[in-house]
Amino acid sequence: MAIKAFLEQRQGHIVQSGIPQCSRPTIPGVMSQRACTYYGARWVLAPVRNSTHIVHAPADCAYYGQNVRKKNYLILSTDMNEKDVIFGAHEKLERCIEEAAKIFPEHSMIFVYSTCTSSQIGEEIKWVVEKVKEKVQKPIIPVEVPGFGGFSQSDGHHIAQKAIISYLSEYCKKESTQPFSVNIIGEYNVAGETKVIKKLLKKIGIEVICSYTGDCDADLMQKSTSAALNLLVCKSSGLLLAQFMKERYSIPFVDVSFYGLSNTVNSLKKISKFFGIEHKVEMVISEEYEKIRDKLEKYKKKIFGKKAIILLGGSRIGFMAGAFKEAGLEICVCGSQFGCNIDYEAARFELPSALFIDDFNCAEIEEILLRIEPDVFIGGTREWYLAHKFGVPFLVFPQETKPYACFEGFLNMCEDLFKEIHAPVWRLI
Repeated sequence: MAIKAFLEQRQGHIVQSGIPQCSRPTIPGVMSQRACTYYGARWVLAPVRNSTHIVHAPADCAYYGQNVRKKNYLILSTDMNEKDVIFGAHEKLERCIEEAAKIFPEHSMIFVYSTCTSSQIGEEIKWVVEKVKEKVQKPIIPVEVPGFGGFSQSDGHHIAQKAIISYLSEYCKKESTQPFSVNIIGEYNVAGETKVIKKLLKKIGIEVICSYTGDCDADLMQKSTSAALNLLVCKSSGLLLAQFMKERYSIPFVDVSFYGLSNTVNSLKKISKFFGIEHKVEMVISEEYEKIRDKLEKYKKKIFGKKAIILLGGSRIGFMAGAFKEAGLEICVCGSQFGCNIDYEAARFELPSALFIDDFNCAEIEEILLRIEPDVFIGGTREWYLAHKFGVPFLVFPQETKPYACFEGFLNMCEDLFKEIHAPVWRLI
């Protein structure tokens, strides 16, 4: 009976047409692939340069939050213990903030996180922050992200955006608009992608001021208020910030994507139309495509028609589904850990007949692998070894090798797909 009830509950989350039920709590008892809101906030805030990060929690949370996208970031902890939980640790947090400011005087700002333990006992980090602001003499931004504060890491993305917004509201005034300049919002410089995007935009005469948060610090945040346009590449981790900057600083924004040739070309045309430089774009597009055409065709021939399943985080599944489809893959299953209706609608537009699954778990992944028998599995590191145990090639995304953005990134992606699918080891199985 319990199994039957569970299957009925999951039925709406796995669909062959339309979009699945989403943005809901994980069914109790299911070993979900989701992370907590705290880690979602770290995903957004960790890359901010010249900033101190203090976690008001047991040391475990700092250990968990130091590694983001396979990169270790400096993070400090108040190391709450049993005594702190019983009697409170406001004074301990206050001392930690003051000490951190002395140890890292070169850092421009301090982020203070509350997690499950400190939030459960009612620790008021905002009150502590206000108390020590005058002593520290630098911006201190509270980030309240207990694990129970949302359904998944996606809620942490939103809280992190609000933290950035609070900093901009208090410390960054509107600068005079700089012509032919943009900010990129929702871009985290995975494997150096920010550099690739900036190089491409520079070719059409566009300067990137600040990339939130892949190429970001306090000075760039201040300068970002002078941008003429914001490029929103990830709604889940950037929409609130883009809307705020539109209202506060009168900076419009457009949705773009630099994954896949079609998405990149369409994005360049959107940007050039806004700035009235359409004449530059066609030549750049032609030049960039010519550089990769021969190698790209070679790889696409080798991966064309291969069956794939794509299980990603959520916010970019539409763009990525289009990019992998453009590479020639037949995408049989598409899913996300924390996608919303907008994400699934974009993905469904690209994949009208694929099976969609929301908040997938290990048991369902095993069943999919047995039934579909895909040629390649594209997903996060949690699913990596499971796929290999089933003898299925696996491509990690976010990737750990080379940029996948823009023209050269699309070639990199196709090359990595080719290497995974046709690796000699699979001949032994």
